[in-house]
Amino acid sequence: MTKRKRTSSFRLSVSHFKILETIDELNQNHDYPTAKGVNNILSGKIDPETKKYNEIKTYGTLLSFPGRKLCSYILNMVRRGYLTYIYDVVSDGMYLRITEKGQAELFTFNKKHKSSFKKKTPTVHAEVVHID
Repeated sequence: MTKRKRTSSFRLSVSHFKILETIDELNQNHDYPTAKGVNNILSGKIDPETKKYNEIKTYGTLLSFPGRKLCSYILNMVRRGYLTYIYDVVSDGMYLRITEKGQAELFTFNKKHKSSFKKKTPTVHAEVVHID
């Protein structure tokens, strides 16, 4: 019996690039998010912490993306060297930073895809509505 070497066929999707773009844009301003922070920005959550990021390209572009799936995407990108964790002594926490490999992939993606990400607005339904 011969063992076959397992080959990994990991390909970055548009969702991966939205995550990379978000982290890269934050890192350029010396802001480093957690996975939950990235999820809050991509899902368009409006709170005091994410309020200042509502002008970035990717804000609100993954409204229906579950947080667990996003964390899985981030973990896969950390394992493959697109992202890394940095430690902040003051807050005693681990935060995300894009690597050179991640920036190179993002640059290539942006060069091929000229259009920007489309922001989505969450549908708000009233609990009670008057209809004539």
